[in-house]
Amino acid sequence: MRSLLAMILVLTVACLSPSSTTSTATSRPTTTVTTSTTLQATTTTTLGSTTTTAVPEVKALVTPTGVVVAVLGETAAGYQVTTPCGLEATVSAGTPLYEARVVIDPGHGGEVDTGAVGANGLMEKNLNLTVAQALEAKLVVREIPVLVTRTADYASTLGTRTSLSDHVGADLLVSIHHNAPTPGSSQTPGTEVFIQHQSRDSRRLGGLVWRHVVDELSRFEIEWAAAPDAGVLEVLSTRGNDAYGINRNPKTTSVLAELGYISNPPEARLFATNGYVQAASEALADAIEEFLTGDEDGAGFVLEPRVFNPQPGIGGSVCVDPRLE
Repeated sequence: MRSLLAMILVLTVACLSPSSTTSTATSRPTTTVTTSTTLQATTTTTLGSTTTTAVPEVKALVTPTGVVVAVLGETAAGYQVTTPCGLEATVSAGTPLYEARVVIDPGHGGEVDTGAVGANGLMEKNLNLTVAQALEAKLVVREIPVLVTRTADYASTLGTRTSLSDHVGADLLVSIHHNAPTPGSSQTPGTEVFIQHQSRDSRRLGGLVWRHVVDELSRFEIEWAAAPDAGVLEVLSTRGNDAYGINRNPKTTSVLAELGYISNPPEARLFATNGYVQAASEALADAIEEFLTGDEDGAGFVLEPRVFNPQPGIGGSVCVDPRLE
């Protein structure tokens, strides 16, 4: 009789206990978006104890239209976010992102900021995005949480892109570019990797990116272009700080990689092939994984900084936000 009463008591408590909610965090942006509701902390009650499980903070969001935005907070109306053009907006739903160890920035984007254009009509903004998305796919396979700053052809201010890496607490930021104008010809790729001033981690990341990219691209037998000081180097403004905002602004370890010269016709023809996209993205994935898991320095280091004052990127006055939902 006592055993029967004990069993009834256990069943009664189990029926009255609140059920827990399980949610799987999405760790990378995709353009296929599912609707996600706001998560709440869950409380599990057992005989004699109560356990509360905290929900991780949503750092970023893939909106219903596939745009990646930083999340500032949540309200009853939805997510408060920073738009690509640096404005604040409310998005009612989207796929939440809780972490990203790696942030990939496809340079340029939108109607105004096309980047360089090859003789074959290949636009740098499109090539940068294609390589970035191929790199993203390779990092996902390697189970490295990754976020891409833009997912289509739209504008985004430099400040928004650089702050995103700090906001999600990334370990590193790689900005992908293809160079112009064409310098002298070369038998080897003229890859240039710009690193943060006096940053040991940025120097190491840059050296790994340069070594892997140059080794992989050297397999292609074409007439390359290269500057006399091509390699891994600091680029400083006449004020003595990092010339490029992608290195100057974030606290996150960052590099800007000019993989080759889109203005050089032989390279532009190569860059338009899937073989190049796969080779470049594989090299970048290898470099990133080696940076995260080892302590190798890489190669290609140039001792003397380059002094240069680049043109500023697009500002909020000409930036046009994409549709968020």
